[in-house]
Amino acid sequence: MTQSSTPNIIITLTLLTAVPLMSLNMFLPSLGIMAQDFNVGYDTMAMAVSGYLIFTAVLQLLAGPVADRFGRRPVLLASLGLFAAASVGCALAENFNSFLFFRVLQGAVITGSVLSRAIVSDVAAPKQATIILGYIGMAMSLAPILAPSLGGFLSDAAGWRANFWFYAGTGVALWALVWIRLPETSSAQRAGAAVFIKSYFELIKSGHFWAYTLIMAFSIGAFYVFVSGVPLVAVEQLNMTQSQIGLAIGSMTIGFLTGSFLSSQLARRHAANTVILMGRSIAMFGLLVCLLLLWTNSVPPWALFGGAICAGLGNGLTIPSASSAILFVRKDLAASASGLFGAVIVVFGAIFSTITGALIQAHPTAIVLISLMLMLSLISLSIAIWICSGSHKAHPEHVG
Repeated sequence: MTQSSTPNIIITLTLLTAVPLMSLNMFLPSLGIMAQDFNVGYDTMAMAVSGYLIFTAVLQLLAGPVADRFGRRPVLLASLGLFAAASVGCALAENFNSFLFFRVLQGAVITGSVLSRAIVSDVAAPKQATIILGYIGMAMSLAPILAPSLGGFLSDAAGWRANFWFYAGTGVALWALVWIRLPETSSAQRAGAAVFIKSYFELIKSGHFWAYTLIMAFSIGAFYVFVSGVPLVAVEQLNMTQSQIGLAIGSMTIGFLTGSFLSSQLARRHAANTVILMGRSIAMFGLLVCLLLLWTNSVPPWALFGGAICAGLGNGLTIPSASSAILFVRKDLAASASGLFGAVIVVFGAIFSTITGALIQAHPTAIVLISLMLMLSLISLSIAIWICSGSHKAHPEHVG
């Protein structure tokens, strides 16, 4: 990757990663109003989130292998075109069923996130890929904070449909950006489908692929636990307002933003496994200290947000290095690896969110929430220690 092309590619890949996050949560402040307009219950309206997530999980499994075989650009252009068209369908929908159909199709935008990681592995060596992924992580971490506020503003100013017109315009703009500024970065695989499928299963059988993927799944799982449980804890134990809860949820993202910046700096001097171990250690010890302080009543319950910041900081350190390690397990299957670990994370996130909802409903306390996050962080730390202890079997670029 040339020095002059680096900023353009990073900006494009950052947008391709941020827009799927924006598509997920930007319209959430309008769910209640949308339920009224479509004359459905809030639980039914929530299918706009769950159906979207299910489709993205399936699509990630399919988009990666297709992109490895036929190239990144065709898949990106097709998916962004579908996203823009589906957004128009959502904006024009007259009933809930038609809205849900187009809303699920909007999940096609997830290929931007999947293939942006694969493109990084196409154009950069492992250490440089970790640095680039760290910078992308810094920028994309702003999307979950800014998107709901923007969506609420648009809804207040022009109605909830304005969000989906905004999505449509964003999809068209991204399509044009990819067409003009993003070249094809991989060589299409000319082997037959049977050979390609066989290679894909070799990736699935890789112990290192699953080790790094599970580190990611349990690390990000702590985030799912936090955002699923903190609204109820904040109301039942902390007596916080809705606006305060919204700001509090961003505490973990602030830690992630800081960790992503540190990751890009540390990756210049340390191997990926070392940075991953640092990240998991910070998350685990931060949550452990928070739990002990809460258990002994040494701090007020709202101190759980300090633990959340530590977990976010650890995730910011972990995710760029772990992502890079996954992509280079089989460089010829980078998009497949990106899609597979993305789907695994979505599935694990759904499981952790469901478990959290049940436990926090019965015990809406800061101690229970931090305990759940700590358990997942301990598991991810254990896997990281296992990788480092067997680092002589890992790829040379990742040994620390």
